Amino acid sequence: MAINGKGLAWILIATVGFSVIPIIASMGFAENYTPVTLLFYRFFIAGIVFLIYCVLSRKKIALQDKSTVVAMCTAGGLYSIQCIFFFSAFQYISSSVGEIVYHCYPLFVLPLAAVFLHESLTAQKIFGVVLAVAGTAVILYSPWELAEIKGIVYVFVSTFTSSFYMVFTKKYLGSIDSAALTMYLCFVCAAVYFVYGLMKGELAAPTGYKAFVYIGILSFWSTIVGFFAFMKAISLLTAGQVSVFSLLEPVFTVTLAYIMLGDKLAALQIAGALVILAGIIIYDRA
Repeated sequence: MAINGKGLAWILIATVGFSVIPIIASMGFAENYTPVTLLFYRFFIAGIVFLIYCVLSRKKIALQDKSTVVAMCTAGGLYSIQCIFFFSAFQYISSSVGEIVYHCYPLFVLPLAAVFLHESLTAQKIFGVVLAVAGTAVILYSPWELAEIKGIVYVFVSTFTSSFYMVFTKKYLGSIDSAALTMYLCFVCAAVYFVYGLMKGELAAPTGYKAFVYIGILSFWSTIVGFFAFMKAISLLTAGQVSVFSLLEPVFTVTLAYIMLGDKLAALQIAGALVILAGIIIYDRA
């Protein structure tokens, strides 16, 4: 199966951008920052940056019709739900357990893409995805007895929502310029978290230098770089390809945890990375 070279480059950039999220989320919660606070500032700052970029580069940012506005709000709502449940899960479970559960989402993306996007679904593709997902379980192995059921449920909700979001965006918003699309989605997410945070009393102004560091990394690295790259990948690749190549994210997460936190890199994790790569190759050659 041929793959767009630019699309592959964008999804690899996106996986590196997203790979720091579990680490930063866990570090932020250790400092008592709420998920809403981290997510609101993450998307609001990124939205402002993309707005400035779109204006300076004279990109067309006006939405064409009411149906596009509705689709944009729907996609933004789905992504905001995915993010809040994903972030909140790490208050109850380790980043490793959360990543294992979350990265089952290609198993849901493939049938959804086959039904709604008419992407081909073969036995070889299914085997490749199952193998790659198994690789994430190996590379991120963590004692499940330490995981709270509430955290597991949160990640499953995030997984399902992410699957629908990816297919929905590909189907209804794939033709919109990636920068403009990312800008709108960031503002929709920020609006959702702002309202939710005020209602729940969980939105607070960042205090202390650590808050600015965490929000800065999430805004610039995970969103301006990672989220934008992800939207570019969706416009150039099939939904199945995007979901499968996203499984490289745990490889980068473990590597960054080794560099940033001094976590040990075991032989089992290296084996898991090789299994992920094998699964991706099998899928790609279907």
